[in-house]
Amino acid sequence: MKMNHVSCPQGCSEAVLSLNTGYRDAVTLVQKGCWTGPRSGQMQTHDEALPPDYSEVLGCEGNLCNNRLLSHDSIPNLSPASTPQRLSGTVCYACAGTHPEDCTLGKSRKVQCHQDQSVCFQGNGRMNIGNFSVPVFMRTCHRPSCTIKGTSSPWSNIDLQGDCCEGSLCNRQPIDQTEHEHSADSAAPRGSPAPTTLGLLLAALLAWALGGPRALCS
Repeated sequence: MKMNHVSCPQGCSEAVLSLNTGYRDAVTLVQKGCWTGPRSGQMQTHDEALPPDYSEVLGCEGNLCNNRLLSHDSIPNLSPASTPQRLSGTVCYACAGTHPEDCTLGKSRKVQCHQDQSVCFQGNGRMNIGNFSVPVFMRTCHRPSCTIKGTSSPWSNIDLQGDCCEGSLCNRQPIDQTEHEHSADSAAPRGSPAPTTLGLLLAALLAWALGGPRALCS
């Protein structure tokens, strides 16, 4: 995809967030533009996160240096087959999207839950990179604890809220767009984010400032 070039005072940035059902459905957000984040800050990952997610934010200096995150090849497989291949016996609806209609039952798949995932989940929230935010809607399998935790960083987060239920295909209720949704301000980067992909969103952060050295960024 051809992207605009912008002039930046403090170098370039690129970021990718991906939230996955764990069953080959995902929403991936990619953002490129000017670097406005802190110069340091460690990404905290949770290998056992449910729903599984991935976050990577890169800052660099030099013209058009923000060219590493170009495709889904930069994202690890968030839907690996369980090893050993053991099923819990529960069947749930699975979907991921940026609009409520992406997760209607007609667009959701029926999946056999893996391992200790014996309940069904449905919910919504927002994916945030800096001050850029998009909604996300999801149905999938979950563990009985129904604890939602994921990757966090000083620059990005996924604020996902939802409910779990017992019984196969119990996560069939309409997902209310406002039931769990938070504003971009309340979900500003503070931690707790959370491919065959249903949604790929590309955004260029168009920042322009006067004075000082500048870099040309995608």
